[in-house]
Amino acid sequence: MRKRNIKKQIWIDVKEDNLLKQKSKTAGLSEAEFIRSMIKGYKIKEQPNDEIKLFQRELYGIANNINQIARIANSRYSVSHDDYSYISKELSNFILNFEKRLYSRQN
Repeated sequence: MRKRNIKKQIWIDVKEDNLLKQKSKTAGLSEAEFIRSMIKGYKIKEQPNDEIKLFQRELYGIANNINQIARIANSRYSVSHDDYSYISKELSNFILNFEKRLYSRQN
């Protein structure tokens, strides 16, 4: 048996149809699920694009490396200069690349 058994029909114009298609696509939802989510009052967010996903993967990788270094440092009660330099360089490069891409999109 259907979970949803009440059908509603509405009339919308071409602009509204295009807007519904565009917003539901950017949210990663079907049009029906998008409308149901709006009715429920959910705050609907855009799904991250490929560039954001790439930055997330890079950041997760850096965080994983930092975590591994922190475990070693915790067992030795110190951090080697090479490990510290690596973390510092990776984070600096990540932030610079992120800022470059962010500012290039705004201009």
